[in-house]
Amino acid sequence: MGPMTLHPFFLLLALVGIVTGLHKLNSIFPLSMPIIFAVSTVGLLARLLMLRGERRKQVSADAAVDFQRLHAGEVLICAPGIKREMRGHDAAVDQVLTRIQRGLRLAGPGRSLGSFLLAGPTGTGKTFMAQLVAKTIYPEEEPVLLRMNQYKDHADVFTLLGPPPGHPGFEVGGALTRPVLESPYRVVIFDEIDKAHPDVRHCLYDILDTGLCREKSSGKTVHFGATVFFATCNAGVEALRPIWADSSDPLTRTGRAREALARCGFEKPFLARFDEILFLDTLPPVTIAEVACLQIARHWRQFGIEVDYASPEILVEAVRRNVEFSDYGVRQVARLIQEMTTPSIEAARRDGYRKVRLELDAATQRISAAGC
Repeated sequence: MGPMTLHPFFLLLALVGIVTGLHKLNSIFPLSMPIIFAVSTVGLLARLLMLRGERRKQVSADAAVDFQRLHAGEVLICAPGIKREMRGHDAAVDQVLTRIQRGLRLAGPGRSLGSFLLAGPTGTGKTFMAQLVAKTIYPEEEPVLLRMNQYKDHADVFTLLGPPPGHPGFEVGGALTRPVLESPYRVVIFDEIDKAHPDVRHCLYDILDTGLCREKSSGKTVHFGATVFFATCNAGVEALRPIWADSSDPLTRTGRAREALARCGFEKPFLARFDEILFLDTLPPVTIAEVACLQIARHWRQFGIEVDYASPEILVEAVRRNVEFSDYGVRQVARLIQEMTTPSIEAARRDGYRKVRLELDAATQRISAAGC
């Protein structure tokens, strides 16, 4: 049985009845009509305010980015902090932040704040640099980290931009588009972009070029005018290394790097859409020792213990062990530090230490901690 409908005549009778009732009520209580009118007005205003609040929270398909929220002057101030955390790549950090500052000053519809392709061997800090930049310019927003080795099929375009209505997962939206719809102030990281399917890279052409795309699930326009794009890759290391050794001019390096990466399988139109191509090479032993020192302090701080001193022997041992696994870059340093320090952390916590001095036990090659 279908839903019951009322004839317009009965609706008219109901309206006449309501008006007659209100008229009789007003004749008995003369103040009733002003009270009813006032209550109705308050209710209507409350509902309008509620709708306005919901509208502000609602994802707007065509809302422009609030570019006045972006402040160019604050970017370069944060460069020393990034360099303290990111050792060995000061020139790359300066180049990235300078480009982002320029993008902030010229921010507007139809372009992103900057797009960077970070190439180099594994474990040289490419993804870490992008995450540090994200924390610097948008500390309240998590970066959108997309592992592109999970996008090896041409159908993964729908995962990125959202499945069409009616397809599984369409209500969730795209892994790239939905977070930016929710907040356009983002850093997007395409990690290991060289492992993605060519069709997936192809769908990024317009996004990198115009700063716009349409989410297939909702049909909403996604604005990337306040977005910074990073892509990382491990391809072309041997071809890029002599380019960086022969020239220090960023424009020359980027131009020659595009040609070298095109020979490694990248599409030239894709490479042309990046503002900068940077090469982060393997770190020398001295810098690896600095990274090891940072990793030690960071690892102990996770357990509420500050490191006041770490003996040079610890750093030498970390560098020596890392040489054995040099193909994995400085990423291996963190694992070595955890292996060497975990037993002493347990002992330090049992003893209630809040600050420690670390020494290397030559016999066991383990780190011992003494309170200070």
